Amino acid sequence: MTRHGLLALVVLAFAAPMAIAQESGLVFTQPYWTQKPVIEAQGRSQVELAPNRATFSVSFVETDKQADDAMSLAVEKARIAYDAIKAVAGDKALVSTSVNVEAYYEQYRDKDGDYYENERPDKVKGYEATALLNVQVKDVAVAGTARAAALALGPQSSDTLNVYLEPTAEVMRLAFESAVEDGAARAKASAKAAGMTLGSLLVLQEGSGPCLGSWSTSAGMDNRYYSAAAPAPMAEMMRDSVVVTGSKRDGSTVTITQADIDALNLPSDLPPQTMSASVCMVYAVGE
Repeated sequence: MTRHGLLALVVLAFAAPMAIAQESGLVFTQPYWTQKPVIEAQGRSQVELAPNRATFSVSFVETDKQADDAMSLAVEKARIAYDAIKAVAGDKALVSTSVNVEAYYEQYRDKDGDYYENERPDKVKGYEATALLNVQVKDVAVAGTARAAALALGPQSSDTLNVYLEPTAEVMRLAFESAVEDGAARAKASAKAAGMTLGSLLVLQEGSGPCLGSWSTSAGMDNRYYSAAAPAPMAEMMRDSVVVTGSKRDGSTVTITQADIDALNLPSDLPPQTMSASVCMVYAVGE
């Protein structure tokens, strides 16, 4: 075969797949790393931040022979607890409430001496109503005080104060900026180790993006700690001494004082929370 004939076969070999791709609507894009030398860097960060949200719940249980009276008694206490929480935290507390009621029945004892409820409609002994308050606090500095204000009403049950990090735009931006700094440092280190000059940034994309490499360990992770401003002293943190007074159906009043709240406000350390981010960065390089 002549030289010209061999060249024609090579051209046809490359042209045929391209023609098929064009006919099928596919477009072949040449990878950027075949056009010029580049350095890829995957920047990662795991930023530790102070928690910015807290949640807790309390419930009040009352019983009565009438369902509506049982609910009224439970709601009565829950409403005073709501007012106490708002007096302490104001708009920083988002409180959702609910009430439910269930019948309880007369009991009987079997031949073995075990007690069972006789769940027949004509054996209803009374009703148990539960008023539940689920609370989210946007300022952890007042979360413990808000919970203590609710506890001062003597709920039948309450859960722990849970703190966490809400991924706000500001929080995510901190993690992203830290990942970009980490990626830039990795790219500089790669260029230096390879004896090359780091050029201009070609691609910056959040996530793994077009970067080809994989990364499975935390070695070299950019681990920083950002803390919120130190909580103000208690005397400065409280706007005023809180006094909440609620009226009951029987005409009596319930008063919650600042001393009642302080007695139940158990101090607790706030564990740092983490936010992670990753970026793909592609740099041009020179000799």
